[in-house]
Amino acid sequence: MKSFLLMLIAIFVLSIATVPMIILNVIRKIYQGRDSIVEYFKIVAIGFDQAGGSILYAQEDWTISSWTYHLSRQGNKNARRFMNIIDFIFGKEHCEKSYLWESLNNSI
Repeated sequence: MKSFLLMLIAIFVLSIATVPMIILNVIRKIYQGRDSIVEYFKIVAIGFDQAGGSILYAQEDWTISSWTYHLSRQGNKNARRFMNIIDFIFGKEHCEKSYLWESLNNSI
C-alpha cells in the first residue's frame, strides 16, 4: 500500500511540476548559453519513455521501444505488431537500435 501511495504522489507532483520545470530549464539554458536545448529535450523524452516502459512493462530503465524489441525477439506476437507500429512512426529498426544502445547500459 505504501508503494501505491508513493506512486500516486509522484504522479501528482510530476503532473503539476513538469511543464513549469521544462520552461524554467529552457530559459536557464538560453540564459547560460552552455547547454544544448536539443540535447535537454532528448534527455527529457528518454526519461518519459523510460517511465512509459515502467508503466507498460514494469521494467525500469528500459524504454518502450527497447523492451518491445526484447519481447519481440522472444516470440511475442503482440510485441512484434507493436514494434512494427513504433518502427513505422520513428523509423526503420528504431526498436532494435534502441535495444542495442540500451543493452550496453542495462542488463536483462
